[in-house]
Amino acid sequence: MKKISAYSRKIWTIKGLITTGIFLAIAVALNISLEFNILWKYVIICSMYGLALVFFINSLIMSKYRYEKYRYQIDREKIILRYGIFNEKNVVIPMKRVKYVDMKQGVFLRKYRLINLTVHTDGGYYVIPYLESEAGKKVQLSISKIVQERSI
Repeated sequence: MKKISAYSRKIWTIKGLITTGIFLAIAVALNISLEFNILWKYVIICSMYGLALVFFINSLIMSKYRYEKYRYQIDREKIILRYGIFNEKNVVIPMKRVKYVDMKQGVFLRKYRLINLTVHTDGGYYVIPYLESEAGKKVQLSISKIVQERSI
């Protein structure tokens, strides 16, 4: 099975740090704006600091494990996704269920030349995250070709 790009660890860490910063900013703003000394003020502010701490630890530690656990495999009959840290999921998508495939590339992904590939089926969609741009485009074309051959 293939791995996603090693840059995924950086992107997950950056996103986690941004979330941590947002929670810290909210906690500081609440601390400044709420001037009265009531118990629930401290509960709210301590909860925000606690959430910021959880997101900080999550962004530093869990990104490594996410990267290690995410695998995918694509052949003519099926797409296999394996991911999850605590609950490992093994998803098998038959090619006959695939409707279309699209590609997304945000700001962080563009910087590292990565894409997120989304496989749409009748029952929903599945994302193969953080593929290198060239490899992702080849995968998208091969899946699209298989889907078009099937529909003819």
